[in-house]
Amino acid sequence: MKTKSITEITNQASGVVSMRRGLQLIEIISEGDSGWSLSDLARTLDVNKVIVLRLLNELVSAGYIYCRSDNGLYELTFKLSNLGLRKLSQTRLLDQSSEILKELANATGELVRLAVVEGTSKITWVLAQAGSKRSLQIDPNYRLEIGLTTHAAGKAWLSTLDSQKAWSLIHQQGIKKFTEYSKSTKKDIEADWNFVQKNGYSISYEENEIGVGAIASPLLITDTAMVKRCVGVVSVGAPVYRTSKRELQALAPLLMEKTDALAKIWPIRNLE
Repeated sequence: MKTKSITEITNQASGVVSMRRGLQLIEIISEGDSGWSLSDLARTLDVNKVIVLRLLNELVSAGYIYCRSDNGLYELTFKLSNLGLRKLSQTRLLDQSSEILKELANATGELVRLAVVEGTSKITWVLAQAGSKRSLQIDPNYRLEIGLTTHAAGKAWLSTLDSQKAWSLIHQQGIKKFTEYSKSTKKDIEADWNFVQKNGYSISYEENEIGVGAIASPLLITDTAMVKRCVGVVSVGAPVYRTSKRELQALAPLLMEKTDALAKIWPIRNLE
């Protein structure tokens, strides 16, 4: 058996690092509203501009980002969204879920979102439906990452996991205080899980963003191995200036009813 040289091992490691940085660049650019400059990307990624430029050129060549000719800023192309839509189409998630989410959005008048559990260690926003009362200040994808201790969706998902797994995921993400109301102690965080387990829904009221409240319910199915598991979370978000915490909680029965309806037609039966 041929032994790999130090150069080969180093090159492989360098390739992995470059791939990771390239993916980080895509995530960073996705957060921007008007494009990113080379300097800002290098500063955010904390990497030399020469390295970042090389990665950007590769991503431009692959069709994932483009550089605007008028100002030199980098933006995402629609290639990633097309890949995402293709994945959703393959699982029939769009067809199965959109109507139920729309019904919930119309009934509440608020922003309804679906997050899907990917594998066993990540939850991601995939669909959104806006109700008639939805404020323009709440964008359907206003924060790419779901805060596991600050988003209602994150709390709802973690409540379905065993404590050791949940805390492992939290430590990987880090406990972040986005507002003065964000939970940061073990006691408070686990109290949220206990609340979900007892009541079937979670609440986040200005914990992830000032002025925004949300309620979420875990989407539970029984897979082909007859194991009950959480495959996603449905949430309803609203601005606090017109929706009190008590009014959000009053939406819980309808939210759980629609979440149960979605679970009954869920197309993904086995996540292994």
